[in-house]
Amino acid sequence: MRRRRLPPLALAAGLSVFLLGTTGCGGDGASISAASQRTTPRPKPATECTRTLRAGLDLTRAISRAPGGAVICLGGGSWSFDLDRVDKNEAVTVRSAAGARARIEHSLLTDSSNIRFQRLEFTGGVEMIGGTSHIDFLGNELTGRFGIRANGELESAGTRVTHVRIVGNAIHDVDYTGSQGTADGYGITAVNGVAHFTIADNTIESVAADYIQSASPVDFEVVGNTLLGPTLVGGHPQEHQDLWQIFGGGRNITFADNVARNTGTHESLLFQEGEFTDVVVENNLFDHDSRGYTCQLYQSAGLIFRYNTIVGSHWGCLLRDDPSLPPGSGYQVDHNVFADTEAGADFSTEGRAGDWGRYGYNVSTDRSASGPRSVRNWNPSWLSRASYLPRGLPFRAGYRAP
Repeated sequence: MRRRRLPPLALAAGLSVFLLGTTGCGGDGASISAASQRTTPRPKPATECTRTLRAGLDLTRAISRAPGGAVICLGGGSWSFDLDRVDKNEAVTVRSAAGARARIEHSLLTDSSNIRFQRLEFTGGVEMIGGTSHIDFLGNELTGRFGIRANGELESAGTRVTHVRIVGNAIHDVDYTGSQGTADGYGITAVNGVAHFTIADNTIESVAADYIQSASPVDFEVVGNTLLGPTLVGGHPQEHQDLWQIFGGGRNITFADNVARNTGTHESLLFQEGEFTDVVVENNLFDHDSRGYTCQLYQSAGLIFRYNTIVGSHWGCLLRDDPSLPPGSGYQVDHNVFADTEAGADFSTEGRAGDWGRYGYNVSTDRSASGPRSVRNWNPSWLSRASYLPRGLPFRAGYRAP
């Protein structure tokens, strides 16, 4: 799965890679995590259509009967499908025909596998239920009451939704009226038994609830996405909106190379209510993203938090300590820029969190930057307010476009 590439400046300079902590907090060439050297495979485009359907034909039946590797192309108009125990030995692709834009008004996958959806317009949300696996959403547009929902039914049926790729989609204007259904207002939800998700290179814009929500996820990568406002939460005063909320803990969680601008959420990253292992938050730009904290991250056995730029949020970032949980460990918090928060500290730790690892080479516009060689009371100077590339620092820090 894809992770952050070395920045062009580092490549040009022949920057050596080493582990933070071999000599205290390291030098101004920060360590690159082992996770950051992985790469996400690029989805391959589907081949030529093996069958083209005109509007009015039964899409559920066509997918169910298609041989593995088939490419079903849809003419313009409205479609729906409800797949139950459709298991292919090779992915079946469903996509819009050339020059057409097929609209999917209802879609449900239950205990099904190896289906790819490409260049479609989903207006009624997509649901994956039970033991559903190896599902791809590539280059689609999603609007309506919700975007993509996965429910593994682990508690009731012992199943999971696994191996899902959500890549290159536009998810926008996700809103609802009346009473809220299970996933209404959410861009992407994945709960109750979910693993091996890649959420990459999407644009998620203007939603009414969380942009992304997960419960106890395993092996999740959220990389290279653009997350935009304006938020639609104003019409739902009961809603607490996050950029990515994780509850119930999780393992192997990566949030990297993302840009969040003017999203207006109550929080951005809120990882809470459970034990976390191996969390990476690396090379992200949070540009006036939150009316609360840009991040509240509860303890993890392994946390890499580096090369992030947080500018213009309300409270900056807080690394939390829940006394009822085991302490965190292996923290590497370095080369971040915290600037111009509206209230409180740019960066802070709670309870024992300051003792769970190594902090250094951070930058803040107040006195809160932690660790050796950190720059405090920095007077912000940017090469560009589009990328918020800092100018005049004694070491490289903050987000850079991959």
